[in-house]
Amino acid sequence: MSNNLATSASDGLLTAMAKKDLWYKEPWLVLVVGGPLIVVCASLFTAYLAYSGADQIVAKDYYRQGLMINTNLQRDAQARELQLVATLQLDIAQKKMNMILTAAQRAQNSQKMPSEVQLSLASSGAGTGSINEIIHRVSLKLIPGSTANYQADLSQLGLALEGNAKTLLHVKLETNDWRLTGDWHQALENTLVLKGVR
Repeated sequence: MSNNLATSASDGLLTAMAKKDLWYKEPWLVLVVGGPLIVVCASLFTAYLAYSGADQIVAKDYYRQGLMINTNLQRDAQARELQLVATLQLDIAQKKMNMILTAAQRAQNSQKMPSEVQLSLASSGAGTGSINEIIHRVSLKLIPGSTANYQADLSQLGLALEGNAKTLLHVKLETNDWRLTGDWHQALENTLVLKGVR
C-alpha cells in the first residue's frame, strides 16, 4: 500500500511537472519576452514614421540656390545704389495694382527705368489658419506715356483679399538688375513703400 501511495504521488508529481513544462503557458514568459517584444514593435513603428515623413536635409539644387543667394545680394545692393523707392497701392474694386517707381536723380540720368517689373505676392493664409504659403506672380507694366507709373492686372491671380483687412503679404519687386522686398500689413487699407536706401 505504501508502494501504491509512493507511485501515485510520483505519478502526480510527474503529471504536474509535465503540465508546467509547456513553455508558452509559463507566466514568466510574458515578462521575459513581452518587454523586449514591445520595444521592437515600437522601434519598427517609429522607423516607419521617420522614413515616411522625413524632410529633405539638403535641397536637390543646393548649388543653384547658393548661387542665387549671391545674385540676390548683388541685386539688393544695386537697388540701394540706385536709391529706388517703390510706392504700391492695391485697388480691389478694379483688381489692379498701381506702383510709382522713383530713383535718385543721378541714378535716373545713368539708367532708364525698366518697362516691366516682376511682382511676387506671397500670402500665408493667416486668416484661415493655414500655414501654406501661396505665391502669386504678375508683371507690373509701365503705363504708356509715363516715366514712373506702373500697373498690373490682378484679376487672373485669384488673390482673395476681400473682407480680410488683416492680410499680410510678402512683396518682392524685381528685374534682372535689382530687387526690392518687404512685408505689407493690411494691404487693403495702407499703401506700401519699399526703399532701396543705404
